[in-house]
Amino acid sequence: MARAPGSLVKVLRARSGASLRVIVWIAVLAAGCNAFAQNQFKTLVQKAFELHQQGQFAAALPLLHRAYGLQPEDYFVNLLLGIDSLRTGDAKGSVSFLRKASRLRPKEEYPQAYLGEAYARQTLFAEAAFAYLKAVEVAPGSSESSVAFVDFALARFGEISALLRSSNQGLAAEYRLRALALAPGEGSRMSVLQRAADLDPSAPGIWSDLASAALEAGDTRAAAEDCRHALELNPNDLAAWIVDAQLAAQTADWKRVNQRLNAVAQRSPLTLSREAETWPRQLQPPDNVVSGAAAKFFACVRAGSSQCQFAIGPVAGTRLDTLFVEQRWEQITKLPPPNLLKKQAWLRRGIAFAKLGDCGRGIPALERGVAGSSPDSYGLFQLSRCYSQQAGRAAQQVQQSAENQTALHVMRGDIFLRLQAKPEAAISEYEQALRENGNDPSVIERLAEAQFSAGKADAARASAESALKIDPRQMGAKRTLARIAMQDRDYSRALPYLRELAARNPGDVTGQVELAKACAQTGALDEAWQNLSPALQHGYPDEKGTLHYLLGTVLKKMGRTTEAERAFAEATQLSDDFQHKSYRDQDDQR
Repeated sequence: MARAPGSLVKVLRARSGASLRVIVWIAVLAAGCNAFAQNQFKTLVQKAFELHQQGQFAAALPLLHRAYGLQPEDYFVNLLLGIDSLRTGDAKGSVSFLRKASRLRPKEEYPQAYLGEAYARQTLFAEAAFAYLKAVEVAPGSSESSVAFVDFALARFGEISALLRSSNQGLAAEYRLRALALAPGEGSRMSVLQRAADLDPSAPGIWSDLASAALEAGDTRAAAEDCRHALELNPNDLAAWIVDAQLAAQTADWKRVNQRLNAVAQRSPLTLSREAETWPRQLQPPDNVVSGAAAKFFACVRAGSSQCQFAIGPVAGTRLDTLFVEQRWEQITKLPPPNLLKKQAWLRRGIAFAKLGDCGRGIPALERGVAGSSPDSYGLFQLSRCYSQQAGRAAQQVQQSAENQTALHVMRGDIFLRLQAKPEAAISEYEQALRENGNDPSVIERLAEAQFSAGKADAARASAESALKIDPRQMGAKRTLARIAMQDRDYSRALPYLRELAARNPGDVTGQVELAKACAQTGALDEAWQNLSPALQHGYPDEKGTLHYLLGTVLKKMGRTTEAERAFAEATQLSDDFQHKSYRDQDDQR
């Protein structure tokens, strides 16, 4: 039966009043629950943070997970979960929390720095480099993020260096890196580059590097010969085009100068722009004999401008392989990032960024390009160069502050020692760090390495032994003691250290060769052969033939005469080849 309208209104009003009372009651209850949950959350986080500060990361994790269940979008909880997971060995599990923390606060450096560490522990170096560089980018004046990146960069630089030294092509790249560390025009630069060219004459750009070094040294005859060789190997070598233009300018062949410089500008404007600072100012054309980009280039040279900009010319097609062959670096960097599985495409993208001086974007791309077995030697060369460059930039950006002087001194010492080959400067930095924290064994072992590199063997031995007294696990100190013993020909004393180092790092071929040397001198012939023979078979560098001669000696003592004779013959051939090279007066074979 239908109700009268008035009755219905009364019923609705009654129900509405009851509903409102229920809603108010629920709201009060929810507020109380929220307050309780908030208090519970704060208590969990506070207790977890106390455990974190005490280094009890495993004990902190259950509390943090409970807090995460209450507030999964809390920045601090995600950050602590990432850090403590990382500290308890779960690098993979830490990533999701650290990535969320970085999304919650994109301007904070800490999630990115720890994310870099998490990726590095999983050997995901491209992701690690990106995260570390992002941390430096968002906090350019922070010593913490800069030190973290420099530590990572130096570790990768060392790993790549060890890999390069295990083959002739890699050793050639090492020599090129050494040449880059020398000042322009320094006499030994040409001989170091020549050594690289002899080891790997087909390395990309090696002959144009030699031609440039010859020009810097004033040797135009050698520059012309090396430039001719560079263009024979690669007619698209832009660096060789620039050397050819400078050689043409010296003979007043301004038509060729005009053609070369305009062609460089059409391929890679930034490549030409950077040459304006180094082009000799006295090499100027007469009025109205050059045109286009070349005319603008010489105006920049006269003005001493470092901001000379040229427009990118039209390009027919966007195929990566064509752009790479033609060295159109800017065009390559404008292409969309390739599929993660396309290593060759990433390698070329990384080389393009490196050629343009953009190592911040070049490093992650190069890391993807060299990942896996049999990495490209030229890619490793560019990657090492970029790590060196970016580490130097990060160090320069750090602001000085009283609370982090120790870390800054260690960072500068590492750069002097490992990137710039300046052990005396490194010693000074490490000693300053130790004045603030004299019991840090990691700094003392660094000091020992620097002292040994500076020729101070007695001081290095004392420092290394001091580091081991504090912490017997310091492998760097053991490595220094082994090197001192080998230098003193005290092979018996070196042997225990070398065996331990080889056992801990079985992939270190250089360490295996050093162990073989000590074993051969102490009569452990089987062990010497087992370490030396595989290294040489896989192409370990032996420029002078000394290692093959040692192998022959070991085989002869073992009664394996035929194999010994083959090793001796190879040693003689290598020695003869070395004697006929331009750097035969050098004697720095590792």
